[in-house]
Amino acid sequence: MTARWQRSWLKSKDNPLIFVRDVLGATPEPWQAEALQAVGRHDRVSIRSGHGVGKTTFEAWLILWFLLTRQNCKIPVAANSQDQLRDTIWPEIAKWHRQLPEALKAMIDVQAERIVVVQDPEGAFAVRRTASKDNPEALQGFHAEQLLFLIDEASGIDDIVFEVGMGALSTPGAKVVMAGNPTRTSGFFYDTHHSLRHRWHTMHVNCLNVPRAQGHIEDIKAKYGENSNALSCARTGRVPHIG
Repeated sequence: MTARWQRSWLKSKDNPLIFVRDVLGATPEPWQAEALQAVGRHDRVSIRSGHGVGKTTFEAWLILWFLLTRQNCKIPVAANSQDQLRDTIWPEIAKWHRQLPEALKAMIDVQAERIVVVQDPEGAFAVRRTASKDNPEALQGFHAEQLLFLIDEASGIDDIVFEVGMGALSTPGAKVVMAGNPTRTSGFFYDTHHSLRHRWHTMHVNCLNVPRAQGHIEDIKAKYGENSNALSCARTGRVPHIG
């Protein structure tokens, strides 16, 4: 008989929430469940949040879901530093890779720079890309039937990266998911929540609504004080004085 996870896997191409709950066996936070459904329904998703809400876990889930529900697919995973990619996102992917059913685990190889589908390592993979002024082409040069651009800590990425990569980001059928703490009151990530909001599905995740974030909030409070801008930003995912 077909296992339950196999039935769920076959149904999850357009619904990553099914993949996370019934294939990985994870229990998402309410905001993560909402965001997973949003990615299934929309091609452009932009999420601003406070710290410690489970954003990296959400991104790791998306990478495994996309690779395991499509053929000829590529996932550029961009951040403004290799440290963020190497030390935060990649270990989280490896952690959840270990939670996969054995048959699916064997289909994926977690490498130092890439996550590849074993049967098609050149045609189906996720790859790390540092997006900076010195490397504005980070989002260019990707061609596949299915593309997922995953952009971490998007507020810290220079606008020139988005300007250079806009053609790739606008490829028909490509999905773009951006997430990060809104540290600036300008830039492309900021605009997706304001002047470009009509082109994006946007979400705002408040740390006060996420129990796992409370330890981080207490650390910020202890260091900067109850009434500090740093605490306000960490709690709400909103840059102070913007509203």
